[in-house]
Amino acid sequence: MNLKNFFAELQRRNVYKVAVAYGVVSWLLIQIATQIFPVFEIPNWGTRLIILALTLGFPIALILAWAYELSPEGIRPTSELVPGQSIATSRKLDFAIIGVLLTVIAFMAWQHWRPAKTDAASERPAKSIAILPFVDLSQSRDQEYLSDGVTEQIIDSLAHLHGLFVVARTTAFSFKNKTGDIRDIGRQLQVTHVLEGSVRRGNGKVRVVAQLINVVTGFYLWSETYDSTEQDLLFLQLDVAKKVASALQIELHLAETTQLAKALTHDPEAYDLYLRGRYLLNKRTVDSIRKALTVFKEAVAKDEQFALGRVGVADSYILLAKIGALGGQEAAAVAWPEVTRALAIDSQLAEGYVSRAILLTDFDWNWAKAEADFKKALALSPNNAAAHHWYARHLEQLGRDKEALGEIASALQNDPLSPTIRVAKGKIFFDAHRYREAVDSCKTALDLEPSFASAYQVLAQAYAHRGEQTKAIEAATKYVELSQGSGWALLELAYVHAVAGNRGECDRIVNEVTARSGEFSPYDMATIRSAWHDPDGAMPWLEKAIAAHSVDVILIRVDPRLDNVRSDSRFKELLTRVAPRQ
Repeated sequence: MNLKNFFAELQRRNVYKVAVAYGVVSWLLIQIATQIFPVFEIPNWGTRLIILALTLGFPIALILAWAYELSPEGIRPTSELVPGQSIATSRKLDFAIIGVLLTVIAFMAWQHWRPAKTDAASERPAKSIAILPFVDLSQSRDQEYLSDGVTEQIIDSLAHLHGLFVVARTTAFSFKNKTGDIRDIGRQLQVTHVLEGSVRRGNGKVRVVAQLINVVTGFYLWSETYDSTEQDLLFLQLDVAKKVASALQIELHLAETTQLAKALTHDPEAYDLYLRGRYLLNKRTVDSIRKALTVFKEAVAKDEQFALGRVGVADSYILLAKIGALGGQEAAAVAWPEVTRALAIDSQLAEGYVSRAILLTDFDWNWAKAEADFKKALALSPNNAAAHHWYARHLEQLGRDKEALGEIASALQNDPLSPTIRVAKGKIFFDAHRYREAVDSCKTALDLEPSFASAYQVLAQAYAHRGEQTKAIEAATKYVELSQGSGWALLELAYVHAVAGNRGECDRIVNEVTARSGEFSPYDMATIRSAWHDPDGAMPWLEKAIAAHSVDVILIRVDPRLDNVRSDSRFKELLTRVAPRQ
């Protein structure tokens, strides 16, 4: 055989070109398979099957290219054509190959030079889930705290898994008592799976039904009915979490397996009290938080080794201080022993590290130790929206606004419908002097919850610093109304009047607040004096706030409301006093 003539014949019959075209198209098909198959949960062997079929098809394609030719009259054996008849087909094949190659080059260039994602979505695991609020099907419909509590504990259990993205409680619970296609809800939340269920309690028995649904197909992946005793209920949410992880083929780390096997408490009454406490705490009113505190204490009295119950006690004290119903030092004094004992009982309790970090940063001003605890909590529970939220506030206090916005973006990734996190984002923007964005964030929070008081608080400050004084006064007035005329809220109204130049109205409000016996913030008094460009009046109030460890002193480094007195040498000296508690 004359090899030169053989290779010339391969060229004439377009075998080379078919080989190139086949290789390029095969590569494209493999890329498409690797991108699309995981979305439909097609196993990895599906991709391997495609590769095997394409490999086996390659020699067949070459044989067909040798034996047949695509001519103007259709596919014909090459032996029936004279050399000149294949020229047109050869040119068409040339253009086809060039077109495919350009497509491949463009695709590869886009993958190489496309801008990297900067938000939290870039780190979202491929598998994600929303646990919708379980429905209370008890005959008297009086077990809402139980159905909500079971839901919340399943969320918390799954939130510890690194290979799974879990929508946080606030967003998941925004769909409570709403009907709709599960697939539509899943698409709204941008998750691949949804877990729904129901709780029925009566005669000492609890029936829980849980169903895991694939959002893409609408099919059930797993379903189970639990007929439990009160004692069994302690382990139920852990079992659901393990079976969901198994159904989603999540590879568990040893620490995650250990955590999922760990009982929160061995006392069913303590657990029931804890669920009642969480239900009350989530209402976020002064009265409900105080009731929650009482119930958490009862739970801990039932089981002194109940670590999560002790965290509930500490969180209640922290929240009471945050909303001005309890002094900061008083709250810290009683919260610290509970957090310390909780972490001594369970050193892998993410919620305990979050609570301790808040005490360290907001009450003890020990930012270095607090940062270590926030990072520990997020390592233990990467889906913990509360940890991301509070860590963002911590970074905000230190003037690290870019990092703070990154953390708050992570919190919103897990909990996009949380008005609390939206307001926190607005406050970070405000403290970074980005007032337009602060307004937008607060408006988004109010779209989610029109009567959310703290949104009006930050909105009033942002409007005031944008020079929109009428809007600022309207927002602050609404804040006072929603806060039942508290001294803290009235001083916010006094501040925006001061910025607007309404000295008489500002003085009237200040005199009213200071004449009362109730709580008000010396820090807020300092901001009002700052608005008057009165450093001599602001400094004594700041000294009082620092001496009392007022909870809002944490923003002293970044608060725009103090910009008018920041250059005063006495202010710089006061900053040195905002140091870790000895």
